[in-house]
Amino acid sequence: MSETKKPKLKASRVFLAMGVIVGTLFGADGLRRSFESNEISNLKVSGEFRSETALTEPSAGSSLSFETTDQVTTAFEGVKYLGYSEFALSKEDISKGLLSIYTEKSPANSADQGTMVDLNEEKNEFYSLVDEQVFLNDEAADAFNRMMEDYANKTGLADFIVYGTTDTFTDEGSYCPESFSESKAGYCVDLALNAYGNVLTYDGYDAEGWVVENCWKYGFIVRYPENKKEKTGKDYCPWHLRYVGEIHSAIMTQKKMCLEEYVDFLEQYTFDEPYSFTFNENSYQIYSVSGDGDTLDTRVPISGKYEISGDNRDSFIITSGKN
Repeated sequence: MSETKKPKLKASRVFLAMGVIVGTLFGADGLRRSFESNEISNLKVSGEFRSETALTEPSAGSSLSFETTDQVTTAFEGVKYLGYSEFALSKEDISKGLLSIYTEKSPANSADQGTMVDLNEEKNEFYSLVDEQVFLNDEAADAFNRMMEDYANKTGLADFIVYGTTDTFTDEGSYCPESFSESKAGYCVDLALNAYGNVLTYDGYDAEGWVVENCWKYGFIVRYPENKKEKTGKDYCPWHLRYVGEIHSAIMTQKKMCLEEYVDFLEQYTFDEPYSFTFNENSYQIYSVSGDGDTLDTRVPISGKYEISGDNRDSFIITSGKN
């Protein structure tokens, strides 16, 4: 019987096998490290992402609380785009919005109006109308109704007449002797008084002065306030109210600004450095976008909690609820 020969291992094959094993181990380790690495190359993304490491890198911003004063708040540079999406603004809309400044050279027109309602159908019993059809922006109408009801409850009076909104009679014998280019946008209310069957011009005094002092709580401002003629170009007109929304009217009242001063103030703030404040325990940010192109790119909250207004000059102002 022949003897079976045992195979011999060649050194070259041993070294080759060891090389394959080592190479495989290094390759697997490299693949693992690439998945764990924070450095991603050759990858283009579009969207909002949060950097976990950036949570330890706060940056300072300004904050306004209506119960206190301006103070410092905290923001995170690495998460500033989280919850926001890109948005294109058309310069064709620059004249539309709550904060637009209209002048005789750049007046409002019916195309600048939002949703309008007939006050004859929407009004409550706490004021009267000069005509059968008086149209007003729907948000302004709701706020005006609330203001007139509270005025009546505070004073026991229901003596205001809405003498005009988009089109106010200003000829001889008018109780609102001046018309304004901004009225056509639908955010303005011109007031007169019904006193024992007689119509009087509203001068902002006596019990009726409650409206001048408190209209900001409902989103209205006296559009042409006292001691601001050099900014507005108009004398004091307590009978002419303009709706700008509760957030803006509160800031303007606290800072004692007319609309021209307020818009100038806001236009120094950008998306990266917004004006931040608290109102009724909710946080908001305001920022401005300007440029020379036909469209302007900015960011707005994905949640949809924002308002956009043109200034009727060269900028848009975005008011957003913080996420």
